[in-house]
Amino acid sequence: MALRIHFSADDLARVTLVRGPDMLWELVLSLAVLQSPRVPPSLRAWRSDARTSLTAPGLSRPTRLLTTLVGPVGDFPDFLTPRHTSGFPPALDAVRTTPRDVLLSDLSGVFRDRRPPSWVRELAGGRPRRLAAVADAMRAYGDSVLVPQQRVIEDAVHGDQAVRAHDLLHGGVEALLRGLPPPLRWSAPVLETDYPDDRDLHLEGRGLTLVPAYFCWGMPVTLIDPELPPVLVYPVARHEPRPAAEPGRAAELLGRTRAEALHALRAPLSTTELAQHLGVSVPSASRHAAVLRDCGLVASTRHGATVVHAATPLGRRLAGSLPLARPGDPGSRDPRDTRDTDTHAHEPR
Repeated sequence: MALRIHFSADDLARVTLVRGPDMLWELVLSLAVLQSPRVPPSLRAWRSDARTSLTAPGLSRPTRLLTTLVGPVGDFPDFLTPRHTSGFPPALDAVRTTPRDVLLSDLSGVFRDRRPPSWVRELAGGRPRRLAAVADAMRAYGDSVLVPQQRVIEDAVHGDQAVRAHDLLHGGVEALLRGLPPPLRWSAPVLETDYPDDRDLHLEGRGLTLVPAYFCWGMPVTLIDPELPPVLVYPVARHEPRPAAEPGRAAELLGRTRAEALHALRAPLSTTELAQHLGVSVPSASRHAAVLRDCGLVASTRHGATVVHAATPLGRRLAGSLPLARPGDPGSRDPRDTRDTDTHAHEPR
């Protein structure tokens, strides 16, 4: 079964990519991860920590409330992920002001095959205190298990956005769509993905907003209501948790070549492009990027046969404070620079 998204020429001109993570989408998708018996290794540590955190006093009731609305699989109410919100508090304000007719429509669809509890029926009827309770539960849940993970979420999403920006710059919108991760498949004029049921979504000139999400895994997600502005949420690359880098690793950043690399990666570059910028071999550029990545300064995303690197928010802040030595200056030679020692590339570029 598949979801098929049909584009016109007007739709291709209206494809947009959100800036930064959408924290309400992350919240809703994380609830599914929290309840799922099977999740990728890269999310298991978060799930274990979150389950422990949510046993704290005052969090069990908000969690039960939210997991009533969002299960491990299946539909959830669209009003939990409002559009055109910037930041967590404004997004929750949008949830608090959801119109009664939207509540009734969304909840009727989600609970069409099961009997809702009484508080959900009151919520569908527009009872203000029930809607406030949902927003309060989202805030409490987010503060407990998402805020501590926010840097990891931001780095993963920004890394994906760097890849999409690279594709858009070098190949246009179709290259952007063609480069989206599996199971998404672009065969003009249709973007197709595996999906729980067969569905055709005709954009009809409305365009499509792409939302990369850390907690999305497996199949991409879209809104239930076909009349809403079209959104497609897709998974970003995540790395399995690794041991924290030893303090001595940070000292390796003090060399000129890695400082140059960090400055260069304020814009996304492939390993080959980074090597050309630095004047080093491809394996050397790959190692420099790996050290920066281990220290949380660079995010790397594989895109087919290419690995694209981009500075994380922390890396961009540090890049702005690192003076670059000029060639020929005393100490400008980086003793860790292996620019002439490698002759073979061992990984995709």
